[in-house]
Amino acid sequence: MSSSSARALRILDEIARSDHPLSVTEISRALALPPGTVFRSVDALLRTGLAARYQASARYVPGPAAERLQRSVIARFAFREICLPWLRQLASISGETVSLHIRIGWNEVRICSVPGTGEVMTLPPLGEMHQLAESCAGRAILAFLPKTEITQYIASSGSDLRRALNRIAGRGFAVDDQHGAIAFPVRFNGQIAAAITVEGPFVLSAGPEQIADCRQVIRDIEALASVQPSLFANPFAHL
Repeated sequence: MSSSSARALRILDEIARSDHPLSVTEISRALALPPGTVFRSVDALLRTGLAARYQASARYVPGPAAERLQRSVIARFAFREICLPWLRQLASISGETVSLHIRIGWNEVRICSVPGTGEVMTLPPLGEMHQLAESCAGRAILAFLPKTEITQYIASSGSDLRRALNRIAGRGFAVDDQHGAIAFPVRFNGQIAAAITVEGPFVLSAGPEQIADCRQVIRDIEALASVQPSLFANPFAHL
């Protein structure tokens, strides 16, 4: 991949992550890139439909091509539909929104969400991506990768995560202490397939029985994955 293409992808990722339309100045500041460089990359993204102007302003949002690409990527995960009944079961147990996350490279991506049973529930955006160490779901995936990959990630990130990852591996799930979310790894045949999060403030109010009920649902998913692993294959595992 050329440096200009890699830069354009960084800019597109920044636009996609933002909770509001971004200007060239904001992108330049966030990525430490010259404004002229950002402007040229944004122009290229506009021409391909990966970015679009927000209401004809000088601010930018993901374009129709980016949205089509996102839907196409998500559709390649067959176990998204397979897991839906279990996600609904977890939402019923917890009362909170439940999401399914998969790994692409050193990132986790949310590919499915089911609303909780509360009166007011909002679904987090599909396709939202975070580096593995930056999210509860990502840490749940990272903690159960092969040791060689964990070592590689820690070395490349420059962060000392090993102790935290060991705690996650020991208790079998990751917790977001700030917001009360919990993320369970979905494993089969010695591999990590995905992570399922129950959004906060579940952990802050859940009792041991609710946690145990959630873990049983995860075991049910893993049991199916063990006997039909092809259904849980990650088409981007090579990245």
